Amino acid sequence: MQYTLQISYTITGKAQNRINALMAKYSPKHTAVIWIASLSCLCVPLLVFKNNLSSIMLSGLFGSAFITFWILNLGLRYAVHKRFSLHYQPELELETRILQLEDTGIRIDSSLLKPAFRPYRQIKAIVVEDNIIIISGKNGWIEMIPRDCIIEGNSGFLLEQISQKSGKSTKNPN
Repeated sequence: MQYTLQISYTITGKAQNRINALMAKYSPKHTAVIWIASLSCLCVPLLVFKNNLSSIMLSGLFGSAFITFWILNLGLRYAVHKRFSLHYQPELELETRILQLEDTGIRIDSSLLKPAFRPYRQIKAIVVEDNIIIISGKNGWIEMIPRDCIIEGNSGFLLEQISQKSGKSTKNPN
């Protein structure tokens, strides 16, 4: 007989507002990559071609790439802010999720989304912040479980099992 550990939780408007605030903090940021690429577009031609007219022209050409990367960086910030600045009514019930621990990974069933499977080896970090369990993956996925919205199951035991099976320790930033 195979025993699977599972928890069920309902995402309410109040919990989604807290999740949105944390998502803006934990969403993947590529700002460093954008700035390194844009600065290299300015500096590499000058370093390679020294001080002749073609390097000034190339620097101007690559300077436009710098401006493009700068606009991309602003666009990324705007998109993250736009996506996670929504505010929901606190008593609104948005969805119900079931998180199951299996032998090779985590299965997430949702009343709104199609089921997802996350292998333990893809887990990058496990953090508990603002009474929300945050499980982030190496591919940029994030699963957030509000502890106060759990209607069935033991979140402490689940957290311990995920940490043990993934080999990651639980972090508490506070």
